[in-house]
Amino acid sequence: MSKYSFDDIIGESQIIKNTISQAKKIGKTSTTILIAGETGTGKELFAQSIHSISPRKDGPFVAINCAALPENLLESELFGYEEGAFTGARKGGKIGLFELAHGGTIFLDEVGEMPLSLQGRLLRVLQEREVLRVGGDYILNVDIRVIAATNLNLYERVKEGKFREDLYFRLNILDLRLPALRERKEDIPLLLRNFIREMNAKHDTKIKDIEESGMELLKEYNWPGNIRQLENFTEKMCILSNAPIINESLIEQLLGNGLYQKKAPKAEKEKQGDTITLDIGNLKDIELQIIKEASKVFKGDKILLAEKLGMSRTTLWKRLKEIEDMEQ
Repeated sequence: MSKYSFDDIIGESQIIKNTISQAKKIGKTSTTILIAGETGTGKELFAQSIHSISPRKDGPFVAINCAALPENLLESELFGYEEGAFTGARKGGKIGLFELAHGGTIFLDEVGEMPLSLQGRLLRVLQEREVLRVGGDYILNVDIRVIAATNLNLYERVKEGKFREDLYFRLNILDLRLPALRERKEDIPLLLRNFIREMNAKHDTKIKDIEESGMELLKEYNWPGNIRQLENFTEKMCILSNAPIINESLIEQLLGNGLYQKKAPKAEKEKQGDTITLDIGNLKDIELQIIKEASKVFKGDKILLAEKLGMSRTTLWKRLKEIEDMEQ
């Protein structure tokens, strides 16, 4: 059974209401779904919510991040293995996640990072609803619904030869796009206040609210890490605030490192037609800047860094390599 439902999705913006409505419509079937959205937009939350209203709601909900494990481990996790299948294989073998999800839903997060060699095996599971354990010699039938998620453009991956076209079309029967937080900024106050309640319970803090000017700063920021970044930022504010009302100066301090530009002076603002200039480059540049600065804070601890940033270790290592190449 799922841990979350649609009641746990917070937001009153029209775009999130439309997304929830679409998710509820497709959730009542057992058809394969592909959820697309940037890192931190709540893809697993939506997947669990869809499972909670599906015909399989009383069955298991099993999740795996396809980018978090090397190829050989991902294969054995998904398909299981027989005793003696490889060096170090557990006595008696191991049941795979496809088997564990029998009668329910399996959620394949970051499916775009799945190695090509495993994509063919996944395609067969989708087509035939059967699995073969690593080292096994008999077929196991599975009754599962597959919900896959990606923060990549899978069709571009197909054109680059990194993702199978037949698998893409098999996964993309029903699709759901999750909006980035910058597309639903009117939801930021609701999300913040919910996170404040959670952090008060978690850390025994006594935060009551955020002052209005501080809230405006948070609404202007683009949140490249989306809801997950907002949640982590709220935790930081609650812990570091010396007053029950979080003030603007603390928010400005925490939003530092050159990633945020304050409002233009009033005279300049009037010239610009009441627009706000954010001299922060494109989204990819922002992400790399955040990773670079966070890496300093966590002193190169990549495992902790990946956890705090809410991204897979594989993705983090790729981004760190990009930063290294840029600085050479």
